Amino acid sequence: MFKSKENTLRLIALTILIVIVIFFGNYFSGNRQFHERKLKNRMKESYSGVVLEKFIDSSEHCTPMLKLRNNEIIPLENSFWDQIEIGDSIVKIKNQKHITLFKNNKIKEVFDYSEYIQNLIERSK
Repeated sequence: MFKSKENTLRLIALTILIVIVIFFGNYFSGNRQFHERKLKNRMKESYSGVVLEKFIDSSEHCTPMLKLRNNEIIPLENSFWDQIEIGDSIVKIKNQKHITLFKNNKIKEVFDYSEYIQNLIERSK
């Protein structure tokens, strides 16, 4: 009798574990929905200022970060972070899909999150 109850509990625990693994595997995989959520989150961001410091934040999975003159700290993608130097200015307007980089008061680069995310989706296929 105890053996049957024990086996039933093991089966239930195994089923729950499998469901959790499938859920997290799907959520964190390189699928289109994940990247689209990332784009939506990036579109909600808004910041502007002069870059005071560049650093890699080891506590945030080695994320490239910028510290602006107003002490705001923002994460960026590697490919864009590499182009930025201390003293440059950046502008990200809420609900827009791009960041504008100014060097010597002239537009130097526009980083388009939509294009970047589309490239990630294509690479993950």
